[in-house]
Amino acid sequence: MEDIKFSLRGVTVEQFATVFEPENDKIELNLSIPVKTNYDNRSLAVGANIRYINDRKPFMIVEAFCHYEIEEECWNDISEGGTKDVVLPKELMDTFVRIAVGAIRGIICVKTENTSFAKYYLPLIEISPSQEEGDFVIIKK
Repeated sequence: MEDIKFSLRGVTVEQFATVFEPENDKIELNLSIPVKTNYDNRSLAVGANIRYINDRKPFMIVEAFCHYEIEEECWNDISEGGTKDVVLPKELMDTFVRIAVGAIRGIICVKTENTSFAKYYLPLIEISPSQEEGDFVIIKK
């Protein structure tokens, strides 16, 4: 993996909702990984959206983003002075996904502490290397 220097600038909780408490323990988890980019600010946000589902209805929904900024000198190198799209190696994006899932696990623990929803923790999820072909591109607009 190319040595790309970045900073984690913050974590935001975009969504947290507890809709109902399930009457049985047949729980499914649905995980998606949204990504937002901002070429001009040398930044991207990698999120995790978790839906806890019971009887085909979501009963707890959590979405959070980890916000990253790529170091200016590094950005200039990989964007050829701001003239080209930025290509981030998929190994780096896999790391960002692992961080986002870990962050959302902590958010769930904090937000459900001392409630009946605390028993619906996020189990460890093996984040395998991306099956996506190629690297992640931030398009210069």
